Amino acid sequence: MEKPGQALGDAIGEGYAAAMSARYDADFEAIFGGPDRGDLDFFRAIAASAGGPVAEIGAGTGRVALAVAEAAVGEAVVGVEPSEGMRAAFEARLAAADPRLSARVCARAGTFASAPLPDASQALVYSAFRSFQHLLSPDEQLAGLVEMRRALRPGGTVAIDLFDPDYRLLHDAEPFLVARYPRAGGGTIERYDSRRILRAEQLVEVGFRWIERDARRRVVADERGSYRIRYTFPYELVHLVARAGFADVALFGDYDGSPLGDDPRELVLVAKRPGAKPAA
Repeated sequence: MEKPGQALGDAIGEGYAAAMSARYDADFEAIFGGPDRGDLDFFRAIAASAGGPVAEIGAGTGRVALAVAEAAVGEAVVGVEPSEGMRAAFEARLAAADPRLSARVCARAGTFASAPLPDASQALVYSAFRSFQHLLSPDEQLAGLVEMRRALRPGGTVAIDLFDPDYRLLHDAEPFLVARYPRAGGGTIERYDSRRILRAEQLVEVGFRWIERDARRRVVADERGSYRIRYTFPYELVHLVARAGFADVALFGDYDGSPLGDDPRELVLVAKRPGAKPAA
């Protein structure tokens, strides 16, 4: 399990991905009903308009990166991911993709604190599906934003999504069933989550449990994992982004560009690195 204050590379690389990487895509599709939770068109659109190379930090198994590559026609797309298991799943996804697409996409080891990207090399740097929330303190978040800015060209775009904290859900919860789906070879896999709220640090400690049952309902595997994520309030995020040197900050309550409202949903931020875009 990760410890408070660990960087993304350590936290996901040790605890989260060891238990999750082999099940990540199956879990995701069981929970959301498919590979798109409503975010892919948003990231496709900003990639298509970026006009240059694209990088995703905390790219996981490549779910978003490959969709982005389809939209960013002709551009290189780098998925930066600290977990070896997640990168292996990313590379398997690449191997199954159209070679004309996969030739422009790669997965590379790296973290928010140290991304393997040259200075001022990217037209778009983004973080999808809560990856930014694995940075567990304001200092870590600020350092991650500064690193994203370093990799961006002048005039380039940064995009981040988090969950908009909902006070109704910021309480401890005993294990509850999140998903049940078919197991290869027969039977089912059940995914259970629990949570513990650490209010002073704005952290959520999430526990996972996977119970695999064969066709006769006998338990054949029982595995657990956990991680911590930090919840960040909307204008706390705006403040951090401004401190990191970004401008033209836009904040949305969902991927369709709708404003923040009284019913918390997504927290989506788009901003620019100041300066003029390079001439085409």
